Amino acid sequence: MHYTSGVTIRLLPSYKCSFEDPVHITVSGLNAQQRVNLRSKLTDDTGRVFQASATYQADDSGQVDLNRDPSLGGSFTGVEPMGLFWALKADIVACKFTLTDVTRPALVDIEVVSDDKVIAKVTNERHCLADGVRRTPITEGRIRGTLFMPP
Repeated sequence: MHYTSGVTIRLLPSYKCSFEDPVHITVSGLNAQQRVNLRSKLTDDTGRVFQASATYQADDSGQVDLNRDPSLGGSFTGVEPMGLFWALKADIVACKFTLTDVTRPALVDIEVVSDDKVIAKVTNERHCLADGVRRTPITEGRIRGTLFMPP
């Protein structure tokens, strides 16, 4: 999806990362002191949707940096660099995230919303397996499992 707003979301160090790696999220191209809502969304392998959101105010240069700027409300408040990830919740109470195929990344969509319109969007690919890891199914007698071997 293409947005002409000039607003950019950056994920550092990369848009692809290990599932447990921290991600540094910045937004640029906003108006000075503009309030925006950042939303994250993840769908698990059973089709359940997990979401989080937070309101931020851009600085004088039109930037939001989740490592520096506090959430003013939403799923969490305060400076929480990974808040859009740890605050993900399903609409169903006591529902847990299910990832049954570890060979596929979990895709977390992150959106910037202003005046109820999405003005920027990016997808973070969160991988469970590092590149080159070999996955070998094991069937020995009554033992069933999967052996993961490093590259």
